[in-house]
Amino acid sequence: MSLETVGKLVVQHSSSSVEVQRRNDKVAREQAAVRTMFNWIMLGMIILGIGVAMIIVNKNFDIGKWFSLLSSFLILGGTGVATAGVLNAVRQAANITGPPNQKSLPTNPVPDELPSITERTTQLIAAEEPRTTKLIK
Repeated sequence: MSLETVGKLVVQHSSSSVEVQRRNDKVAREQAAVRTMFNWIMLGMIILGIGVAMIIVNKNFDIGKWFSLLSSFLILGGTGVATAGVLNAVRQAANITGPPNQKSLPTNPVPDELPSITERTTQLIAAEEPRTTKLIK
């Protein structure tokens, strides 16, 4: 028996095609979200790198305060672009997974009384007391 035949039999008996298609769509959406996040982060890092290069040039050649201000804005803008890419990917991931499970809360909100942590120690001390009184007498 060839592997292709075995693979087809496993697919027929493991899950429905709708479920497999849904899973494949979810994986494709996740990959698209990660790809978009990576592109935004790379763009932000390029903008940030240009700003850092401008600061280095301004330190060496003293172009002026306006150049330093422009480079600071580029650094902040690059950081903002990268952060926006990450936050957008987090938002997309929340939409991919769907709403959280809406399970009902338990009817008894207060848990049953738990035994004391020191209860067993107290029992052991009470069991050892007669032996210690013999040593004292």
